[in-house]
Amino acid sequence: MLTLPDGNTREVAPGTLARDVVGSIGARLLQAALAVAVDGEVQDLMTPLRRSGAFVVITDKDPRALGVLRHSGAHILATAVRRLRPDAKIGFGPAIDDGFYYDFEVESPFTPEDLAAFEAEMRKVVAEKYPFVRAEVSVDEAKQLFADDPLKLERLADFDGTDEIISTYTDGPFIDLCRGPHVPDTSYLKHFKLLHTAGA
Repeated sequence: MLTLPDGNTREVAPGTLARDVVGSIGARLLQAALAVAVDGEVQDLMTPLRRSGAFVVITDKDPRALGVLRHSGAHILATAVRRLRPDAKIGFGPAIDDGFYYDFEVESPFTPEDLAAFEAEMRKVVAEKYPFVRAEVSVDEAKQLFADDPLKLERLADFDGTDEIISTYTDGPFIDLCRGPHVPDTSYLKHFKLLHTAGA
């Protein structure tokens, strides 16, 4: 049972996609939706609903939308880097208080010229309007998907023997191990600037 902000309720089967519930409320609302919150927990439109509670649609007017946009921005950055520097091993890319970052393992640190090229490539990825496609996989399936990625295999070792749901997100040519949430497609990221790189 989902309770909408106006007090109305929706009875939906477990596993129903959030986007289907938003669409049942209104087509224009679905166009404006970036994500939803269920009992305060933000999830994207393509994640199955598994709990009851207060159901809020997050549009760009909601402060929580910024975190979803930033997380998607990190994946768009990784997509751009993977295109231009296929040698880069890709770590993890969360949203943070003042933007987003992504960890990359490379032979030598990125230069300011690299950042400018990555930003230009990000704009191409945004223009290509790749949907963020979510999939749920088992630990073994994830290990096969990321067999050539030691950073991901190290993270997947933490899931051995658990029943935690593992999800991947794909935008265009890039796939990553990720919990989400993400905006519906790459075109939602309108404003961004790569500011600096740091070696560690």
